[in-house]
Amino acid sequence: MSQIYRIMKNEQYQPYMVERYILMFGEEKTLELLRSFQKPPVPSINVNTCNISIKALKERLEAKHFHLEPVPWCSTGFWIYDAHEYEKKMNPGMVSQFQFSPGATHEYLQGMYSMQGASSMLPPVLLDPKPDDDVLDMAAAPGTKFVQMGQMMKNRGVLVGVERSLDRVPALKANVQRCGVTNSILICNDSRHIGEQFNGFGKILLDAPCTGEGLIGSDPTRKNSRSVGDIQTMRDIQVQLLENAVALLKPSGRMVYSTCSLAPEENEFVIDKVIQNHKNLAVVEPPKEIAKHFDQGLVQTMGAKFDPSLKNAIRVYPYHHPTRPEGFFAAIIEKMEKI
Repeated sequence: MSQIYRIMKNEQYQPYMVERYILMFGEEKTLELLRSFQKPPVPSINVNTCNISIKALKERLEAKHFHLEPVPWCSTGFWIYDAHEYEKKMNPGMVSQFQFSPGATHEYLQGMYSMQGASSMLPPVLLDPKPDDDVLDMAAAPGTKFVQMGQMMKNRGVLVGVERSLDRVPALKANVQRCGVTNSILICNDSRHIGEQFNGFGKILLDAPCTGEGLIGSDPTRKNSRSVGDIQTMRDIQVQLLENAVALLKPSGRMVYSTCSLAPEENEFVIDKVIQNHKNLAVVEPPKEIAKHFDQGLVQTMGAKFDPSLKNAIRVYPYHHPTRPEGFFAAIIEKMEKI
């Protein structure tokens, strides 16, 4: 316990955060979590297979002295390293000092890949959009998941991206244009209030706005820039968003709810509350080859009990892999015909 509180004090964590981790995970996993947050995640890329094959891109990047290692839960995802450093250390957890940034290559600028966190690749993989699907992304900026879904759809079907913040739309638009997502429609609106203009969607991604607690490794300011009140505020917004997602989802449709928060109030609580209102919803099992890398969702914590199907959700913690992927939550929700 003394090691935990030493880290909390030295790194200026909000005390409530660490106390909650201990209640949720126990002392051993809390210490493991705090230690994994002490280094940033290894950077990763997602190959845009609409514009180039994986083999061809690897050859081009290796010629520029980059080294790629595959992300096991995403067939187009790779952690990226400086090749010379990697050959010397052979350490998958190392963060390279690049001679030039992988976000500034000609290949990046031509839309052959995106810089995208390995955890962030998970929600589109779980949603599994196909060519000719009709797909809604309810919080689309900055656009990496949106672009990933476009490439999975092979630029066919319809992909609608909604972004509430006008300030974030330019980044979304730039990513879409850079990567050539031609089946896309972009809308600046609040996804809590859309609906009348649509006939419904077969697949929906709600990567909900959240407190971002899982991003501490890449953004240390989140150790002390959020409060319990922020969690409660975001929870209420997330419930409203998910309720509207349910209304927009066609019968027999699939949605993925995800956040980059570790707080159960922003994850299991939100889904549990909405499931209680809609008996034709269920959290379904993810593919075993993906789920094996992560923890299950919580069915009880800190005195609260949730719907048993939430064990099928996925929780990503940085200690799950030497590359320290960002903390994440994701759940596949399916809508049955009304019962």
